[in-house]
Amino acid sequence: MKTAAAAGLFALVAIIGTGMGAAAAWVFTGDPPGRDGVGPGVWRTNTKGVGDASAGLLQRAVIARVGLWALPPSEVIYFRAETDDGGRPLTRNCVYALDGKGELPTRWWSIALYRDYFWVDNPDDRYSYSKTTVSRTADGSWRILVSSTPQAGNWLPMGATDGRFTLPLRMYQPDPSVARDPRSVPLPIVRRLSCA
Repeated sequence: MKTAAAAGLFALVAIIGTGMGAAAAWVFTGDPPGRDGVGPGVWRTNTKGVGDASAGLLQRAVIARVGLWALPPSEVIYFRAETDDGGRPLTRNCVYALDGKGELPTRWWSIALYRDYFWVDNPDDRYSYSKTTVSRTADGSWRILVSSTPQAGNWLPMGATDGRFTLPLRMYQPDPSVARDPRSVPLPIVRRLSCA
């Protein structure tokens, strides 16, 4: 009888321990690298290399959870913005402008909008703009509008659901200067234009 009670207690402790370990892993891997990193303005990147094999165990676990297919910095530098230039979190009731001036120092780039780390579902099937798809003015500058209401021109829809919004900007095959000094990269300003 004592053996059965001991086995039951051991099983209970094992189940609780496993549950606590899984919960801790979920919490500690919930925030992608780069949030406290460096970058120009509101943009942040992790200079240790998101997809690099030299990344620590925790960073690699985070990427496995929220950063699918992360590549090394020689291939891609990942920037992200979660606030406007006034430091306010991105919300559905506002309209934002991302103003870029010409080319970024990379072979190809893209800007997307995520809600809670995933694409924002929208009826227009518009998920990102890139070096080759963004409409430009005569001087090469460009503007992408981000909002939950339709906008003319380059528009990234915020969808119909609230959440944690993030603007990921990827620079594919970047110039080596980007990794050396991420703060100097001329990334677009994220400006809040209006709010409902």
